[in-house]
Amino acid sequence: MSMRQISQARRAAAAVTAAVALTLALAACGSGDKQDKPSPAGQSSTPDNGGAVDQGGNGDPGSAKPPSDKVIATLKGEKGIELDITAAVRDTGGFVTIQGNLRNTTDKDFQDTTDWRGSELEIAQAVGGGSLAGATFVDAKEKKRYYVLRDTENRPLVTTLSSVEAKASVPVFMQFPAPPETVNQVTFSLPTFQSVTLRLGSE
Repeated sequence: MSMRQISQARRAAAAVTAAVALTLALAACGSGDKQDKPSPAGQSSTPDNGGAVDQGGNGDPGSAKPPSDKVIATLKGEKGIELDITAAVRDTGGFVTIQGNLRNTTDKDFQDTTDWRGSELEIAQAVGGGSLAGATFVDAKEKKRYYVLRDTENRPLVTTLSSVEAKASVPVFMQFPAPPETVNQVTFSLPTFQSVTLRLGSE
């Protein structure tokens, strides 16, 4: 092979090498442009989690629990029955509502609830069973006793119940006419239970 032919072959090889290098460089640039292409406006590159709520966070509404009733007085009755009073409130309608829970602390069902309705015959006829109709409170300041309110059919506005099961707790309420605004303390009584002094709250 002559020197001229060798020189021509080298120039051809160099041209081919340069072309291959250029092709590889262009391919690499095209691949990079595809990977770095920005997301369209208004779209995020972060995967969507479907709006799931973090169950361990404080913002979970299901983690909030209502506060338990605060017992302001406990009255002990017969045969292991206790009355926890949780509210004694003067309402805007002109009456007082006393709320609480009757608890049977024994292993036997309690059946003597008719003792709690008092001795008034009209109430016994209207209710025909056990109730808290015998409840009263005394305003020591005005020296006046208040009895539970009744509806137009002479039924007392109180909880009615025939028994309290063993180890059970039953929510109860009683409504009375409200004493004068100057009275904020009364003595509450229910047959077979001890009496207790209650301070009246407001709505």
